Amino acid sequence: MVVLAQEEARALRHNYIGTEHILLGLLREEEGMAARVLESLGITVQRVRGQVVRIVGSGEEVTTGQIPFTLRAKKVLELALRESLSLGHNDIGTEHILLGLISENDGVAFRTRPDPDSDPEEREGVAVRILRDCDADAERVRNEVIRMLSSPEARAERVLAEVRYVSSETSIHVDPSAIVRRLLMSGAARALDDGRSEIEVADLLLALTRDEATSRLLASLGVDVTAVRNTLEREAPPPE
Repeated sequence: MVVLAQEEARALRHNYIGTEHILLGLLREEEGMAARVLESLGITVQRVRGQVVRIVGSGEEVTTGQIPFTLRAKKVLELALRESLSLGHNDIGTEHILLGLISENDGVAFRTRPDPDSDPEEREGVAVRILRDCDADAERVRNEVIRMLSSPEARAERVLAEVRYVSSETSIHVDPSAIVRRLLMSGAARALDDGRSEIEVADLLLALTRDEATSRLLASLGVDVTAVRNTLEREAPPPE
């Protein structure tokens, strides 16, 4: 999805990845649940792309190199992690990103402290405006995601996706603990934030230093947790 969002930003000659590009990326990820949800609501790539051009317009020069995420887009990825954890899932799927997309308004509005008397359209992301114009408000989108997640097909897919190790004598189910899941999700969030599709070792190391339980363990082993964290935060992994 991140790669597709980057492609959309480049095609529109934008020098950033915003919520509108994330929405287009979700629609183009045809195998993802988000695309199925949006399709069921009558929302297509062509329709959204036309709305993006109408609202934002196109740039003048083709952007090269890595394209940065806007603050709103980063917030969406953070919220996707929270949505996944709240649903008890072990991964971040397109459905979680879609849920993060429709719920980003409150979080960003709180962080940036906008003027309550300003134009509401200036206080919301482009994707939210487009979805609203397509008669797909947050409640309607969330209800459709939950409906699809509750379907037998979706439950079967999630069961098949679980990590399983099978011995020669008996089936042994080995699942990551809550802490390990949290670390993996944190690492995934950082990778997405950097526009990467893979979790690097540095992502997991940084997650270890940020987590309260694991940072205490590292400190008890003589590791200077603050120094490690500061170094990793300064040295972001190279883009793909």
